[in-house]
Amino acid sequence: MAANTAKAYKDTYQIIQMMCNLSDSVPVKWRRWLWEKALDTATDLIALIVYAYDEKNLQTKLAYIDKCLTKFTVLNTYLRLSNENAIIPTQKFVNISELMADISQQLGAWRKGTADRLTRGV
Repeated sequence: MAANTAKAYKDTYQIIQMMCNLSDSVPVKWRRWLWEKALDTATDLIALIVYAYDEKNLQTKLAYIDKCLTKFTVLNTYLRLSNENAIIPTQKFVNISELMADISQQLGAWRKGTADRLTRGV
């Protein structure tokens, strides 16, 4: 994997691990409708990163990256809801948020680079 892609993958993997470690402490009333959706979304994001990386057609790659960005936005919303409803400890949310900010920059740079290559016909 390219450096940005590998870092986005590793950071997303790390978020999933952090979320799994928090799962037992998530109150039951939030577990099914919010926390499980957040975990599912994070694991879907991993798959989309891999699909985008493996794709050779730039147009299709760009479509996968756009799906990554959409899935990322949904995950970010779920995590914000989790924080605002005190489902996860504040310090854990801060740690996850730092990784989320890194992933956002990585995906944005990857999208821009791919779009530029597509425009130039490289």
